[in-house]
Amino acid sequence: MPVPLEEPALAARRQELLAQIAQLGDRRPGSLVERYRVCGRASCWCAQPGARGHGPQRILTTKVQGKTRTRAIPPQALAATRAQIAECQRLRAMVAELITVSEQLCDGRVQAQRRAAAPAAAQKLGARPSSPRPSRNWTGS
Repeated sequence: MPVPLEEPALAARRQELLAQIAQLGDRRPGSLVERYRVCGRASCWCAQPGARGHGPQRILTTKVQGKTRTRAIPPQALAATRAQIAECQRLRAMVAELITVSEQLCDGRVQAQRRAAAPAAAQKLGARPSSPRPSRNWTGS
């Protein structure tokens, strides 16, 4: 288990992550796959046994509302699409770290409030002696 950082360091890391997120370029979720396919014409070379098929065609696959969506990516947009996918993956990693840092900050603040409240509670308990409770015998009658 990693040692939690002090609050100023956590707050600084949170600000750093937010600044990095703001600097990200275009983002696109999904993954690229290379596909070869048969066109369906019986006289085409791709219909011959052992033929690989037409291609490669680069396909971007994403999930939209639980459904898989595919889109062909033209060769001239391939490099940009790869960069956009990489930026989206960086964003996801940064958001995951941002959530972890924020959770540690929240936990640290709760613990600090508990520590601050503990001496006050001890003083209250020490100021008033507690009285013993009378015992009750329950005989069932």
